[in-house]
Amino acid sequence: MDSCSKPIRLPEEHPLTNDPFSLYNHVKVTGVFDDGSAEGELTIHPDTLNIHGIVHGGALATLADTVGGWAVYFATGKPCVTVNYAFSFLRPALGTNKKLCCRAVPEKLGGRLCVYRQTITDDNGVEVANGNFTFYLTDYSGEKKSAPPADA
Repeated sequence: MDSCSKPIRLPEEHPLTNDPFSLYNHVKVTGVFDDGSAEGELTIHPDTLNIHGIVHGGALATLADTVGGWAVYFATGKPCVTVNYAFSFLRPALGTNKKLCCRAVPEKLGGRLCVYRQTITDDNGVEVANGNFTFYLTDYSGEKKSAPPADA
């Protein structure tokens, strides 16, 4: 977030606060901003670690994808799906950390595609991973559509 961006206030009962996938994976979006950026965190638990005591790369990717997806939603007002991402693991995210923080910043907000840059840092502010994510804006409203009528 730059010095000019302002936080967006979220209603208490917003889906962002009780997304089952995020809760299951210990991910929480902690802020969204009017410049299209967002921040979030991964609380480290034993089930986020691999057998070597390092945070699993899938947990890092989940954090980045979740924070980026919500950033897109608040920037555009549309739900999105991830089209592609390139992710770099720069150093181990050790299980001795309590939380990892993610920052998602828009590089392009388009009519159908949005590109974001995500950075993940540990408790000491050391960058452990980063990546670029491309999201496709959908028209999906979450409503189930009825099946088309059967031919007579």
